[in-house]
Amino acid sequence: MAAAEIYYDEEEEEELPDDKDYIWTPEPELVEDPILVKKAYEKLKVLPRIKPSKFTEFAFVMPTEVGAGDQQTIELRNFSFKERPHLRRIYDTASRRVLLMCARQVEKSTLLGNISLSYSCIVPGYRTLYVSPSATQTKTFSADRIKEPLETSIVLRQFTTKMLSQNILEKQFVNRSKITLRYAFLNADRCRGIPAWGLLLDEIQDILNDNIPVIEACQNHAPKHWRRNIYSGTPKSLDNTIETYWSSMSTMNEWVVPCEGCKMWNILGEKNIGKKGVICEKCGKDIHAQHPKAQWAAQRKFDDVKVPFEGYRISQLMVPWVDWNEILISYEKSGRDKFYNEVLGISYDSGMRPLTRAQVRACCNPDMSMMNLGMYKQLSAAQPIFAGIDWGTGEHSYTVLTLSTYINRKFRAFYMHRFIGEETEPDRQMDLIIELLRYFNVALIGTDYGGGFYPNDKLVRVFGPQKVWKYQYASNPKVPYKWNPQLKRYILHRTEVMSQIFNAIKRRRECEFPKWEEFETPYAQDMLNIFSETNKQIRMIQYKHAVDKPDDSFHSFLYSWLVSMLIYQRPDIIRPNRENEQGIQMGGYSGSTDQG
Repeated sequence: MAAAEIYYDEEEEEELPDDKDYIWTPEPELVEDPILVKKAYEKLKVLPRIKPSKFTEFAFVMPTEVGAGDQQTIELRNFSFKERPHLRRIYDTASRRVLLMCARQVEKSTLLGNISLSYSCIVPGYRTLYVSPSATQTKTFSADRIKEPLETSIVLRQFTTKMLSQNILEKQFVNRSKITLRYAFLNADRCRGIPAWGLLLDEIQDILNDNIPVIEACQNHAPKHWRRNIYSGTPKSLDNTIETYWSSMSTMNEWVVPCEGCKMWNILGEKNIGKKGVICEKCGKDIHAQHPKAQWAAQRKFDDVKVPFEGYRISQLMVPWVDWNEILISYEKSGRDKFYNEVLGISYDSGMRPLTRAQVRACCNPDMSMMNLGMYKQLSAAQPIFAGIDWGTGEHSYTVLTLSTYINRKFRAFYMHRFIGEETEPDRQMDLIIELLRYFNVALIGTDYGGGFYPNDKLVRVFGPQKVWKYQYASNPKVPYKWNPQLKRYILHRTEVMSQIFNAIKRRRECEFPKWEEFETPYAQDMLNIFSETNKQIRMIQYKHAVDKPDDSFHSFLYSWLVSMLIYQRPDIIRPNRENEQGIQMGGYSGSTDQG
């Protein structure tokens, strides 16, 4: 009988030995002697209450250049934060969730290894789970960041013994702490059932977002006081796991460096690259990333629910050991995306974003809350209220309702609601929508035709065709949008109409959103999820979004504004003319003003 073929999973293949003559034999089983382990533990000195950074300086050693000229050599010296002032706060932060968005060669893996070893030594019984995307990365981390410090440090060696497991995937300590190492790419099965207090996810940009909640379940029985999550990686595109966490769930801390000349604080980026070193963005004078007054500055306030991660961006411009000539060569020779990712630690995408966070936030009124809607109920008796509805399925696509009106000549979206959870059930969702539309006495309703055959029919039967107007996107019609009397709906040029609304938001004076704290998640984020790509076949820019990053809030807002134009015509937006410095149209508008 012929031997059956053996197939190996792609992930498992790299674990197979290179030697074809290798014969597998079981590893010898390690028998733990509790008496010897107890004696080793008793030899340890009682550790005082100490911060991880202080313990790292005391216990860890690292190769250090000493001497000069021909006498220069490498010696093992105690770890020092002298050239790493930006790392001390990350070591000692009390935040239970930390996100590190790092460039290459900025000691990201060293930091994770030092923190895991510090907690294992300081806290008896501490359980740490380290996860990377691949077996190779996990093996490298185990050897270079765990095994090597344990072997080279006299202090750390006191916490281990040969009687305890010290293999690639498990490190045990005499105080009953343990570091478990795993990898998860396509699925998280290897991480299931491992109890952990501290969770370290490395190279998170290559770990599937759906696998992270599965891995986090390992902490369900961890003591709340000792539970800690540190996620790190090097950014790639704007549609990536680490960028999602950074932009929507972190404080976005940046290392700000003062300029002695113009007194400006610099967030280190592309504009700070000089011929010989880091320069001030404003005056061009030399600045120093290790300046005594340099510090971390948060761009968003910490919130356990909405902003659960304390985020830090670490670039090569902050560290002194990267040769400046290499940075200049990378800046001039490498692709822009590679330079942003691996030198600056910033996400970069070949597709451009039509809106930035700053542009959307500039349209938010800090005095307007979606919780205070009484005035709009009163206004509905004297002026029209408009609604826009984008239909969704509830899975990476949601139904969003926008209510808008004109206030002080600005088109104000005063209320938005995304239907999630039980509200995605069709009948319940429709009842809530009808209730809101009736409560605010909505004059006109603009709806998404493509995703709502049943709900659109229901709305027409409740409010009548004179109130419900349907909009359908088309790839390349002859005009921006036009009423089709046979189909009983508007046909929109998707790219052009979306571009016109994007431009109106950028001008800031045309529209208004609720205050940023209420609008940011998920509504502003939906707008920021949109990116543009050039379609070479039709030679036109097209707007897209990642499958797991919806854009429903933008389209809901767009429909509400378009339907309002049936009453308040806005040729300055749909068919703009020349304007003066005050934004007033110059000359008469010669085109048609009949928009249906």
